[in-house]
Amino acid sequence: MLQKLNRLRRTIKDKVTRLSKTAESYEPPATPEESEIILNQKLLNVLELIAHMKKLLADYLYLPESANLEESLEIIYTIEEEIEDLQVKFKILLNKHSKPPNAENVQMTVHKPKLKIPDLPLLEFSCNYEQSELFKTQFMSIIGINEILNDTKKLCYLKAALKDDAKLIESTQDTFQSLL
Repeated sequence: MLQKLNRLRRTIKDKVTRLSKTAESYEPPATPEESEIILNQKLLNVLELIAHMKKLLADYLYLPESANLEESLEIIYTIEEEIEDLQVKFKILLNKHSKPPNAENVQMTVHKPKLKIPDLPLLEFSCNYEQSELFKTQFMSIIGINEILNDTKKLCYLKAALKDDAKLIESTQDTFQSLL
């Protein structure tokens, strides 16, 4: 089994060496589109090598402890570093030789700020009728009167507080006011 893994490791190392030579001696073709296609394919090959290395490492680690793996693992870690370097090289080449975006083909994206809900102590409600008024009072005093939170954020807190049977009553049509 160890011999088989070592052969596989050497095969992967050979592929890394070939891709490295390709990256170092890369001459872009006539058009940026061709260059982009070629470099994307090389980058996909690098990503496949990463997957193969992860599987190979896992296979080595499943070998019995009696197998001396120090040298093999050291070689694997070195190859992984070489693959990471290759990935960076191909990404740099791709950025350098691909078609520059112009105003016509750049998609406009609007970045909305990510919703960060402040850390507040959450209560839990599980449809226990005796606790419903206590839950509502505590929830409103912590979340309901918080002016920083809009109704959507308050609804997120409320849905997070619902447990067990109470969780079953929620729907996609819920609003903060409808659940209170």
